Amino acid sequence: MIDVSQLTNLMEHRGVAHKSDLVGVSEAQILDLEKYFGLHFPRTYRQFLRHFGRSAGLLSPWMAIYFDDLKEIREQFNCLIAADRHPFALPDKALLIGNWESVFDYLVCDETDDPGVHRIDLYQLDLLQGRVYANSYSAYLENLIKTADTHSLPSDLFDDEILGVLDDTIHY
Repeated sequence: MIDVSQLTNLMEHRGVAHKSDLVGVSEAQILDLEKYFGLHFPRTYRQFLRHFGRSAGLLSPWMAIYFDDLKEIREQFNCLIAADRHPFALPDKALLIGNWESVFDYLVCDETDDPGVHRIDLYQLDLLQGRVYANSYSAYLENLIKTADTHSLPSDLFDDEILGVLDDTIHY
């Protein structure tokens, strides 16, 4: 199970986040999202949302994992599946919890407190059927913290700044 104080200390120790960077969501917001998806989220995932659901510093600058991302992650998945006519179907009660490009992480909301996390890459046939990526959500979250690269940020964080400086006028 998630030990919030242990994870908070680990994030601080690794330079991933300071306590002031950690922003959660309310229980009412979680209930609204559960209603939207028609699911009851696992206990460990609810803990993540309550304590880190809006922000956790540099926990995952490349991957969408936060509360405000969940609806968009599902829409992105549905669009890619429809556009490319992928044969993959999520299991019943699956909740997509992470996305980066064609890679999606999900867990199954089956009344298990700390379910495993599965990963699928829609553009790699060997990963199209999905695989167990972590044996529990707790292990998944701890791995995100331990592998967070706090010295390298994705270039797309800076694209807007760079695009504002570039002159894309065609000169004849």
